[in-house]
Amino acid sequence: MAKFIYKAMDITGKVVDGVMDASSKMDLISTLKSKNLVLLSVKEKNRYGNWYSRLNDKVVALTTSKSGKVSIDELAIFCRQMATLVNAGVNVFNAILDMSTMSQNKYFSKVLTVIAEDLRGGKTLSDSLAKFPKIFSNTFVSMIMVGERAGKLPKVLLDLAAFIEKSAKLRKKIKSAASYPAFIGCFFVAIMLILVLVIIPKFEAMFLSFGAELPLPTQILMNLSRFILSKLIFIIIFIVILIIIFRMCMKVPAFKLVFDKFLFKIPIFGNIYLKMLFASFFQTLSTLVASGVDIISSLQIASKTINNSYIRFVLKSIEDKVVAGEQFSEEMDKHFIFPKMIVRMTAVGEKSGQLSSMFLKITDYYNDEVDSIVASLSAIMEPILIVGMGFIVGTAVIALYLPIFNMASAMMSGM
Repeated sequence: MAKFIYKAMDITGKVVDGVMDASSKMDLISTLKSKNLVLLSVKEKNRYGNWYSRLNDKVVALTTSKSGKVSIDELAIFCRQMATLVNAGVNVFNAILDMSTMSQNKYFSKVLTVIAEDLRGGKTLSDSLAKFPKIFSNTFVSMIMVGERAGKLPKVLLDLAAFIEKSAKLRKKIKSAASYPAFIGCFFVAIMLILVLVIIPKFEAMFLSFGAELPLPTQILMNLSRFILSKLIFIIIFIVILIIIFRMCMKVPAFKLVFDKFLFKIPIFGNIYLKMLFASFFQTLSTLVASGVDIISSLQIASKTINNSYIRFVLKSIEDKVVAGEQFSEEMDKHFIFPKMIVRMTAVGEKSGQLSSMFLKITDYYNDEVDSIVASLSAIMEPILIVGMGFIVGTAVIALYLPIFNMASAMMSGM
């Protein structure tokens, strides 16, 4: 028999501490379960003192210092397999241990081994996962904590798997939407460089050999090409300095706030960017609320997933008002970034007590909007590409061939 120091929660939600003799931790869990207590944490009281804790901390430091990566797909599979094992009656410690041996990712396997040792030492799963924030996000850990306290860990794990898969799908959509404008931008730059560095200098050499006076458009184009070629190194240095200054300014909170707000005012792309941000935000928010996390904590966690300081600033002001007792929908209505339809749907969810399902509907709405954006972005960009390229190429062609036409007409008139 060994002595165990435990922390458990009764059916009313009250946390109780105690010391109990048991042959194993599983025996302790069974005894506490018979008393309608849910084990939160346990630590074996033994003569070795705190050597295990110190050793484990060193193992964690060594593990986290090594480079490694866990993909979204691996994390989703981990959640589904964990849910299956726990649902089948396997305790969390053995489930984690099994997952560590099954994982083909050596780094992830080492991380899970450390987590299993933490569980053996009496820590909760959420506390053990929190040591690895690069793998398990704040949202992930918070949902696991709720699942542990409510005794619904298998359901929460399945919800997490679905959430991770949806998030991965949304990221792919956003990358797909962003790749087309990026390609167009690179294409524009490539065309300009070919014109300035290759085509125009060849025409200039040909015109100089004729010794003819060049028309004004041609002279402007030649002078521009000559200037860019002669100052190319200085132009590159200037662009690099501008990028460095911009990156430094982005570290200043006030500048970043103004810049992030400006992004929403860019025609076409500002609206697309906002919808993508809200698709991610409401997806996280709906998952957290559905899992039992209160609205204030859900707002705090979901807002951290937004990579825009202005949106985070707005959400923080809303969160402060909600803490003070104001309605979430009423505070949303005070900011222009939230469409009236979303505000009304949230208000209906608050009045009916179905906030999580309403957030899910909002998430579906934004996901559909992102799908539509990705599908129609090429149609939006094609006219811009055609007009832009037509203007650049047309101007260059007219300026380059105008002297040839003039010389041809002069030759015809002299005959």
